[in-house]
Amino acid sequence: MSNTPLPSRRRSMRMVIAVAASVATTIVAAMISMPSTAAPAGPNAAAALVACTGPAWAEGVTYTIGTKVTYNGRQYEALVTHTAHVGAGWNPAATPSLWRDLGACSGTTSPSPSVSPSRSATPSPSVSPSRSTSPSPSVSPSRSVSPSPSVSTSPSPTPSTGTTCAVKSRPTGKVLHGYWENWDGASNGVHPGLGWIPITDARIRQHGYNVINAAFPVIRSDGTVLWEDGMDATVKVATPAEMCAAKAAGLTILMSIGGATAGIDLSSSTVADRFVATVVPILKAYNFDGIDIDIETGLTGSGSINTLSTSQANLIRIIDGVLAAMPSNFGLTMAPETAYVTGGSVTYGSIWGSYLPIIKKYADNGRLWWLNMQYYNGSMYGCSGDSYSAGTVAGFVAQTTCLNNGLVIQGTTIRVPYDKQVPGLPAQPGAGGGYMSTALVSQAWNNYSGSLKGLMTWSINWDGSKSWTFGDNVKGLQGR
Repeated sequence: MSNTPLPSRRRSMRMVIAVAASVATTIVAAMISMPSTAAPAGPNAAAALVACTGPAWAEGVTYTIGTKVTYNGRQYEALVTHTAHVGAGWNPAATPSLWRDLGACSGTTSPSPSVSPSRSATPSPSVSPSRSTSPSPSVSPSRSVSPSPSVSTSPSPTPSTGTTCAVKSRPTGKVLHGYWENWDGASNGVHPGLGWIPITDARIRQHGYNVINAAFPVIRSDGTVLWEDGMDATVKVATPAEMCAAKAAGLTILMSIGGATAGIDLSSSTVADRFVATVVPILKAYNFDGIDIDIETGLTGSGSINTLSTSQANLIRIIDGVLAAMPSNFGLTMAPETAYVTGGSVTYGSIWGSYLPIIKKYADNGRLWWLNMQYYNGSMYGCSGDSYSAGTVAGFVAQTTCLNNGLVIQGTTIRVPYDKQVPGLPAQPGAGGGYMSTALVSQAWNNYSGSLKGLMTWSINWDGSKSWTFGDNVKGLQGR
């Protein structure tokens, strides 16, 4: 959920490229999955000339694994599915973690890359959305301007400290759920007021945060999960002892899975199983209390709310696998964009409403702690397909009330009561489209007279970079 060079690695919200097709709208949703297990080739890795046939690389385009493009007279192949966010500078030459250099082009010079003249990272809302209108592109959190994950091909080693502490249950009171960036968002210029801070930093609790999403692990193309210092640029993860100290001080800590640069191949049950097999030891060793599902790469609906698509079935396979391996009080939250939830009121299929069967399953069986839907980045839809701008009290209320009352899709009702809703908002201007001032946040919150479980924000580091105004305001609203 964040912003600028699309933004601070990943919670600067995901870029969703929408394409209208026939009666139902077909969307290609792209977050960046992590690089393959092969070490990325450098710009001079290929000496032989190649016949370059792919299109010129361009910003604002979603590239799937294996796509070939030309850039500055060379051909590149996409190592992972991702979106080349406008202004992020993720051209093939600068991001060997995303592109493999296949060599210099033979024959004519490749076309010049197309670059948007604007470097603004905040997308514009959709104009007059209708049942045939796609949502505006949105931004997903991004760890750094030029991602450069390590080339380790092995799962993260189990820490040898031996420090353990019990899994904490769902908090009983109100929550302020913030994303903690495990990279330095100040050094890359995204939010220079505050970069990386320890998870034990007392200011986190002082300014109202009592639930943390640790963002994000690296996920390899085969599903292998990494959680270690240096797994990506400027990354430092909390040690098991630090996790226990932070929990003892009052925090509940979840690992957030996904973000703009950590997608999973949901077409493969083998990848899903590899993910579970490698993430569970990390969750146990580092004393996590739950997982936050922020996976959207390749998640699409079948067109029938009662029939799971392959990608939906594999996401459920992942969640069930993790929950089965962890204690019964281990937590589950989800943070989809509105298109994946209330967007189903426009039409159910492709990305539209694709989280709905998953939300329903875990809301109905009691395993979902709460829903952290992202109330930002472009227009949002209500229960009847009506449209609201992000950053408005009207939009906030429409989304929240819709889910509490129940969204009916093809005769099936999906309901998320107020005490399982923790709406997500940008912490500060620049953290994401649809920023709401403290006055508007207060108005939206007070509309429910304390019925909501809490609020979520991208991100703790963004808030700290601008004097913690979001956290202080919410802490006061919650009477804590």
